Amino acid sequence: MANKENTMAKQDAFIAAFGECGSVKAAAEASQVSRATVYDWISKDLYGFKDKMSVAREIFREMLQDMAVERVKSQKPNDNPVLLITLLNAHWAEKYRRDSQTTNTSAKEIMQEWQKWVSDNKQTSKDNPKVSEAEQQKQNAIDEVEKILSRKKDDNS
Repeated sequence: MANKENTMAKQDAFIAAFGECGSVKAAAEASQVSRATVYDWISKDLYGFKDKMSVAREIFREMLQDMAVERVKSQKPNDNPVLLITLLNAHWAEKYRRDSQTTNTSAKEIMQEWQKWVSDNKQTSKDNPKVSEAEQQKQNAIDEVEKILSRKKDDNS
């Protein structure tokens, strides 16, 4: 019985660390458990470990979303959101990835409106050579995000 309690305590320590960092490697190091042990727990679903991992992934995803919202609230014109967007795409693809299957009609409409806005702003920027440096940096960030999403879409095709 002590072995089960010890294993469950190690699992709980790993899950807590994973919820903070989102990486098996980092969480294993933080909880002093080998990666092989973690993958063994997953494959055997030892003491319901798969469900625990699902909860930890959800905690990490929500932390990323909270970070994104805070960053948007405090964003300056020259801040580049590419890394955060990439992390959100990787950890919550069905919500944030542009090429994910969207069943919500209003979400599709919002995406179309956003694409139209980006297109219109590109044209305005080309027509007006006196666009501020901040606006140009913002546009460059949007362009970079679109390139990344386009490459991701091409890779998944």
